[in-house]
Amino acid sequence: MDAQALQKPAERRRREQTAAVRREILDATEELLVSAGYEAFSMRRLAKRCGYTAPTIYHHFGDKRGLIDALLEERFRLMVERIMRVPVADDPLATLRRQLLAFVNFGLENPTHYRLLVAQRPDDAPLTQAAEESRELIEMTLSQLARAGRLLVDDVDEAVQCIWVMLHGLVSMRISRPGYDWTETHVDVSIEILLRGLVAPSNATEGNGVGR
Repeated sequence: MDAQALQKPAERRRREQTAAVRREILDATEELLVSAGYEAFSMRRLAKRCGYTAPTIYHHFGDKRGLIDALLEERFRLMVERIMRVPVADDPLATLRRQLLAFVNFGLENPTHYRLLVAQRPDDAPLTQAAEESRELIEMTLSQLARAGRLLVDDVDEAVQCIWVMLHGLVSMRISRPGYDWTETHVDVSIEILLRGLVAPSNATEGNGVGR
């Protein structure tokens, strides 16, 4: 057996070990950020929580911002993938409705991830690539509606802001009060009310979109 063949299992083990270390560090980072917030987050506290030294953490992620950006990119990527799986309908309004529902469902199914995604960050911290993509997916659908003259607000940016505020409030209330007797349809009804205020139907006979 040649040297190259002997190295392959060892290389695979090293990759697996590296991936495992990164996973443990990222999971501990998320736990610490959610429990303590960005301002109280420190590499020393993280090292104590995850069991790896600060130099090891720096080796894998470069610096504090690189670490947090890697975590946010990973978590936002899960949300982007959920939204991208939404089937495109003939009517952009139906597509938008499904995209917003996918966003809400992701937040409700992954409350820890969601708390991290919406946690306060420094004002100068740029959005991750996945965060930009999630916004762009919604903007693309809204732009279709705008070109068709169906937006009931001044521009796409205003519509995006209204959507994010409402969705965040909806998900945040649900995950902060899990014991409340929420109705089965309140998510669909909330999204429908939002859309009726932002988008004109394709024709005057279009009916209620709840449950579609």
